[in-house]
Amino acid sequence: MGTDANQPSIARTLQAGILAWILPGAGHFALGHRGLGIVFFSAISFAYLTGVAVGGVKTSVDPQGNRWLFLAEMGVGGYTTAFYFWSSSIRVPPGSDPEYISFFPESDVAQIYLAAAGLLNVLAVLDALSRAQTGGLPTYHRDLPPAREDPGGGRG
Repeated sequence: MGTDANQPSIARTLQAGILAWILPGAGHFALGHRGLGIVFFSAISFAYLTGVAVGGVKTSVDPQGNRWLFLAEMGVGGYTTAFYFWSSSIRVPPGSDPEYISFFPESDVAQIYLAAAGLLNVLAVLDALSRAQTGGLPTYHRDLPPAREDPGGGRG
């Protein structure tokens, strides 16, 4: 039994979801929604990278600081994983003036940027999953029944 090309497949849906989680917009791009993928990539990446720039590499992606915000940041899986490993590799000597660390209020603002970007990407992932299943149609797309001819000739 073959599969129809228009039929949603589990592999296509999983691919779109995983790609969208790793890199914002990549799931939509793979589905052929190039413009939407570029919009998601630009908006989410800008918010995430702004948060890292404001908060500093060492303190921006920090699961010990606030676990709930870190969980929200994980909505952008690829960025958060990369920056987490980068920040873990930075060793700051005691008593030095670290250029990779930010303090209040910048660190709090950075956390909000990162969490907002992560939550926005969760919505983008869900959108990519639904578009993969419906072939790009709106989630609640239903074919309308054929219009019936009016026996009165269109006169009311």
